[in-house]
Amino acid sequence: MIAKSLFGVTPEGQNVYNYTFTDESGQSATVCEFGCRIVELNIRDKDGNLRDVALGYDTCSEYLNDTRCFGATVGRYANRIANGRFTLNGVTYHLPVNSGPNTLHGGQGFHKRLFTSEVQGDEVLFRLESPHLDQGFPGNFTLTQRTSFRDGAFRMVYEYSCDMDCPANITNHNYFNLNGHGMGMILNHKLCINADKYCQADDNCLVKTPIASVEGTPFDFRGKPKIITKMIPPSGEEPSSEIIRAKGGFDHCFEINSNGYPAATVTGDISDITLTVSTDMPAIQFYTGNSIGHCRGKGGAFYNNYDGFALEAQQFPNAVNEPSFPDCVVRAGQPKTVFIEYAFSVGRGRY
Repeated sequence: MIAKSLFGVTPEGQNVYNYTFTDESGQSATVCEFGCRIVELNIRDKDGNLRDVALGYDTCSEYLNDTRCFGATVGRYANRIANGRFTLNGVTYHLPVNSGPNTLHGGQGFHKRLFTSEVQGDEVLFRLESPHLDQGFPGNFTLTQRTSFRDGAFRMVYEYSCDMDCPANITNHNYFNLNGHGMGMILNHKLCINADKYCQADDNCLVKTPIASVEGTPFDFRGKPKIITKMIPPSGEEPSSEIIRAKGGFDHCFEINSNGYPAATVTGDISDITLTVSTDMPAIQFYTGNSIGHCRGKGGAFYNNYDGFALEAQQFPNAVNEPSFPDCVVRAGQPKTVFIEYAFSVGRGRY
């Protein structure tokens, strides 16, 4: 079942609507047109009680002023592009610099845009058009996000195209706390990431190459589920320089193994809710909310650093400037389709 409701009005007088999906067990997901954001994810825990596992706000106006990308669809290029520029087909393009010397999440990107929407069967289609040189990117770019919530699985299919060659990296930036938003830190959650390699980062969290092996590092989340806090730092050791640069946690990109499924699995230590992340994209950014700061969230809750984590399936950061990474360019006249799925269950899940 899908229900549509008015959420708020933009300063320009445009209505902003929410869509709430409810499955047969009474679990629900709510998505907002502004930034195509996940607003709520109400999931049953080990006792059958519903817990909202998505950080966010109560009102539309708070999302309009949000600086943390809570729940948002991010583009044209998620993550970082070095020095706010790239050269493609002999032309150099300049982007807004908003993260040290780099461009993060496309500058004033899709998370700050109002999508149009329509219900189509048991899906909602959210659409956005980004004109030529929007935030410095070439070409007229069109994105459709096909969104569904079935049997505890929240699925986003991104269909995008451009009339010029353009780098594109679309992801979702939801912050999860599988014990429930406002329930404190996520550092005791248990995590697996299906990755043998990760990208080292510089002081501005920009990826460096070559990609490094996770073997013997705090980034080895393979195999048996690992409690996040025990990896920061490894027992008996000082934090690695990578952890220090990420402000005391994780903000790193992992190369998903070629078998691909699942990309990552996380279980809440109190709720026993398990999140399984699946995608057909090559990489995933793991972020432990190191810079959430202190902000008021839904229901009067206050969020602080480490109170939510993100697992952002994506193309590689800065791939347009790094030829060793897989091609991130959507070619003119050649539409591309990728997906991300967040599937929820109770218990250990599919590690």
